[in-house]
Amino acid sequence: MRKGALTILRAVAIAVLMLLPLMVTALLRDSGHLPEEAVVEAKASLEQYVSQHPDQTPRTLAVVDFSRPSFLKRMVVIDLRTNRRSAYRVAHGKNSGATLARSFSNIPESNMSSLGLFRVGQAYYGDHGLALRLDGLDSLKNSNAGMRDIVLHSASYVSIPYILLNLFTFNGPRIGRSNGCFVVSRDDVAPVVRQLGNGGFIYAWAGKAE
Repeated sequence: MRKGALTILRAVAIAVLMLLPLMVTALLRDSGHLPEEAVVEAKASLEQYVSQHPDQTPRTLAVVDFSRPSFLKRMVVIDLRTNRRSAYRVAHGKNSGATLARSFSNIPESNMSSLGLFRVGQAYYGDHGLALRLDGLDSLKNSNAGMRDIVLHSASYVSIPYILLNLFTFNGPRIGRSNGCFVVSRDDVAPVVRQLGNGGFIYAWAGKAE
């Protein structure tokens, strides 16, 4: 029995190694995909906020599609003037799910991601390096973002090597998870901060309502 199990594991390892170049290529070529309904919902939420706060001038809007698995680029930053889009991988809270985020919360210490519209605040340097403060604008979904220290920062666990590590250790093809923060890769944090600073908003979307 033990020999049989080892044979199976060896066969799986060989298959994974053979597929490795294809997997890496696919991950590198991922350009991000955003459902139109997510964009429509995000822009409607932003427009409602601006109608109540006419002093605000949104410049960029990042839409996070939590219905997609974490190994894909699921945060798309939209330049509201040019409609230019840039896609990034982003982590979700560890209690929201493994590869997919399925549960969300506004409760402190829940270690879950929150949904809805966030206003991007000041950039700062903290425990994770360069980061952005966030203000939750939805009283039901994310109003405790400040109390929960929900920010946007970077971490090494948002990377292709980490995805492959999880795959080889049978934890699924996924990036790491946060305590509820939006976490991007070390390489992406500077351009993300540059795009979202000074007039940026983030909208976290969970997919179509059932």
